[in-house]
Amino acid sequence: MWRRAVALTLCLAAPLLAAAGSPSRLSVDGTEFVLYQLDGRVLRSAELVGAELDLGGGSQLRIDSVRPDPTDPSGKLLLHRFSQRAGNGAWVQACEADRDGNHEGFPVPGRWVDGRYQRDNAHFALTCTGGAQAKCVRWGYKPWARAPDGRDMADLYEACVHMVRADYCGDGVATTREGMAIDIYDKHGVQQPAGGDEFRFEAGWAPTGAVCVNHPRVADNLTLDDLAARCPRLKDALGQRCDEAAAEASGAIVFNRSR
Repeated sequence: MWRRAVALTLCLAAPLLAAAGSPSRLSVDGTEFVLYQLDGRVLRSAELVGAELDLGGGSQLRIDSVRPDPTDPSGKLLLHRFSQRAGNGAWVQACEADRDGNHEGFPVPGRWVDGRYQRDNAHFALTCTGGAQAKCVRWGYKPWARAPDGRDMADLYEACVHMVRADYCGDGVATTREGMAIDIYDKHGVQQPAGGDEFRFEAGWAPTGAVCVNHPRVADNLTLDDLAARCPRLKDALGQRCDEAAAEASGAIVFNRSR
């Protein structure tokens, strides 16, 4: 499927939190907040509109609205509009506008540590819809779910995030540019290749980053020689030595094409 990759605009990781002024426990179920209150009541995202979350370190976030993601056939993905407390005390949009002009995001269970995703019930990340994490979830790579063939999608999600960012080395360094068109696909029934001659094979991806790279997505940002120097494990898997078959043989679980 053809998609456009853009940079992450907001990513905040925090442990289980409490709503401001309340000792209640906050957790995440998919892209939905779940607030467990001491009196036994359980409130979910739609019931938490207007709630202020204390993220620690003086950061505060307010849930302004919640709606189902119109791109999600299951109807279970939720888009939240967040405001963040500014230094002057005013509430401002927490997310930059995505390509559709929406300032939205959602929580994702787990966290990223040293460039690797960890499924962790004690933490969650907040991501905006213009970011890599949100894009991969909305494309179907939900790290809490299973692919149509039964595969655990945590690894697919992790590989997808590296792919969106063009983080070939898997070290958290993005080399893409906003608005770059990509065709992402896999062999687990989540995404199918779009076809067409305007795109050519770029790379195969594993949870640790690329397993081989045919060509960098943005040549002005990175050349194959740069990549060989920055990521020695890839030096013998670059250029014409990398195609879909070679990538799959090297352990790729997500693939992409680009111009």
